Amino acid sequence: MPIILEIKDFIIKAHDEPHHSRENGGHIVITPIEQFHHRYEMPLDLAAKLMHLTMIAGEAFTNVMKLKGLDIVRINYQDNGNWAYKEPKREPQLHIHLYMRTNHEKHPTNDPRFQAFPDALVFPDRSTGYYDNFVPLTTEDCSDIKKEIMKLLNTDKYKILETDI
Repeated sequence: MPIILEIKDFIIKAHDEPHHSRENGGHIVITPIEQFHHRYEMPLDLAAKLMHLTMIAGEAFTNVMKLKGLDIVRINYQDNGNWAYKEPKREPQLHIHLYMRTNHEKHPTNDPRFQAFPDALVFPDRSTGYYDNFVPLTTEDCSDIKKEIMKLLNTDKYKILETDI
């Protein structure tokens, strides 16, 4: 996964095999460096930083994709992790997905399972081929999102945050 930003406690990445295609808004993931299975296992100060980081990353992601011509409506923030329990089983790791939602969404191959905004996204098993034609964010997208995060960190809204950047 291309790294957008790595700081002391978290990493923000674009997904190589996104659950939501770039032309529909795209998909990024925020993961704590320290492994947690559940949100409630995190120290409160770290959980607060995660919430702040979702805000900054979400705003930066929105700003950048709007500038790239996407008709952004909403971000779906999701803390899933269910697939870690599928074979082959892996250790579950807390992470937050940000799925950018746009008007006029469509599945690249018109799969009938796809639900466009304002309906919720569907997430069939990877083995079904559902995601095969989804386009990931570009290297330029990731670089632009990082630049926008850095810019936002200097605004009155976010400059008080301790992000260890």
